[in-house]
Parts: sequence; structure tokens; C-alpha cells
Amino acid sequence: MPINKGTITKKISLTSDVFDFRIKTAALFDFKAGQYISIKICDDPSKPCFRPYSIASSPHQTVTLNICLKVIPNGRASTWLNTLQPNTNLEFLGPIGNFLFQPNTKTTLFIATGTGIAPLKSMIEDELSKDNKQNLHLIFGVRHIRDIFYKEFFEALAAKHPNFKFTLTLSQPEGPHEAQTGRVTDFLQNLAIDPENTSAYICGLKAMITDVTAILEEKGIPKTEIHFEKYD
Repeated sequence: MPINKGTITKKISLTSDVFDFRIKTAALFDFKAGQYISIKICDDPSKPCFRPYSIASSPHQTVTLNICLKVIPNGRASTWLNTLQPNTNLEFLGPIGNFLFQPNTKTTLFIATGTGIAPLKSMIEDELSKDNKQNLHLIFGVRHIRDIFYKEFFEALAAKHPNFKFTLTLSQPEGPHEAQTGRVTDFLQNLAIDPENTSAYICGLKAMITDVTAILEEKGIPKTEIHFEKYD
């Protein structure tokens, strides 16, 4: 797979440990919503490595990519990437992956925690831009109020598109808030679902995906209609 080149044009802090990179590619870069790139990590030039990051932007942006990532304590890749500033050049492989949206007439649940929101954001933005009339419902979970990001973006989409619904959940809120309280699994347990007319796309850590998948299967959604991508 050939190496692509790009330049960081903007770095935006979304929370204290999550940030968004805007990368301008050196050439047209065609990808599908849900795919990822593998960035070359050069903190040690003698021992470079590659790390995967989902693309958070819509495929309609053919020369700009958005990468949303969390800084992991002592994490080699995220720690190095967090030091980079605008006008820094990057190399990456991609696009990679088969976690792709499959349009149908069913209500679709998008379920994410933390930076697992990235590929789902790309899917949702892409489908709404194509005037997809399916009922789309995003359930996004973070721990604390200080961990919230992309809230205004999804609220604006929900205001513009009647078929898109956005639910934010906080598992450990530290004060008054307007979101749901509890984990995404708590919300799903109480959500009325028509299993024959529902599909789901899940992204996050393995434990969350395992728990969410079990709940959806208990509610009668076929395994073939449950799609996921693990971040660990």
C-alpha cells in the first residue's frame, strides 16, 4: 500500500485529552465513511511505527481529513501526535477498513463512547448530506461533563434533519446537565426497539461493544444487522 502525505492545517482541543487534527492531503484522497488511516509515528526515527485512526470527516472533503484522537497516558502514538502543531507534515497509509454503512429502510442506531464517535460521525454526516430519509439515532456516551465534545455539531444536524436524533449520555456526571444519566447500555435497556426494523453500528472499546451487542440481541435484533468496530 503506497504512503500518502499530508500537512496538519489545524489542531483543535475538544476536551483536556481529546483533540481534532485537520489534515490537508497532498493529493485527492478518496475514502468511504467509516474507514481509517494508519499514521506513521516518528517519535523515534530509527523505529517508526503505524497507528490506526478513524476518519471523522465526510468523504465529500476529498483533500481534507479530520482525525479525532484521545491522548493516552504513556501512549507512544497519541503522546507524539499531541506535540505536533499546524504546518507539520505527516505520512499515512489508507484508506483502510470495511466498517461501512449499508443503507436500507430500517431505523439505524449509532452507538459510540469516547473517540469511537469518529467513524459514526463520518457516516451520519455523509448519509444526511445525501438526503438519506432513514431514521438515524445517535447514542453517544462519555463519563463527565468535561468530556463532552461534538455536542453542538450533532445538535445542529438534529435541528436541520427531522430524521436524525441525538442522545447524549453521561455515566459519571459531576453536576447539573441536560443529557441522559447513565451508560449507553442503561439507555439501550430502556429503549423501545422494533427488532425487525432496526440495524446498529457500534464503535468503542471491546467491553462496551460486547455489552451493547448482547442487549441488542436480547431485544431481537439479528446478528447480521449489528455492525461494530473495536478500538482496543
